[in-house]
This record gives sequence, C-alpha cells and structure tokens, in this order.
Amino acid sequence: MSKISDEIVEEKLHSEDNYSFIPNVLIVLSVIIAAIFIGETLFGKNSLEVYLSLQKDKKHLEEKIYKIQYENAALQKEYFELKSLLPKEESE
Repeated sequence: MSKISDEIVEEKLHSEDNYSFIPNVLIVLSVIIAAIFIGETLFGKNSLEVYLSLQKDKKHLEEKIYKIQYENAALQKEYFELKSLLPKEESE
C-alpha cells in the first residue's frame, strides 16, 4: 500500500511541476497594462476628455471669429461712408 501511495504522491508532484505560474503572471500583467492604457486614454494628458474639450473650444472660437469679422465689415462700411461724406482737401 505504501508503494501505491508513494506513486500517487509522486504523480501529484510531477503534475504540479508541469503546471507553471508563469501564464497566470502574464495574464495579470496584461490586465494591469491594459487598465493603465485605458485609464491614460480616458483621463491622461492626451485623453478623450481633453480632445472633446478642445473641439468645443475650437467651435466657440470659430463662432467668435465669424462675429468679429461681421462686425469688422460693418465698421469698415461705416468708415468708408463717413470718409466719402468728408470734403476733399484741396492740394496747394
């Protein structure tokens, strides 16, 4: 009986040796790296949140540029109208 139990114990030891913890460590490291990457993508310096904020700022600035250009055109028109009403200076 002891010979059989010794064989069973020896088989279990060999089967545990074949099972390595390296794949588990690789899986854990992969999950950690993926979590860091996703976190950096969503909340980092070059994140989606920053990108969307910059797009919003760009749209706001483009609208402001359009309004200022329109106002500038109106002021130029008024300037040239006033300039044409002034008497022309005679040259000496």
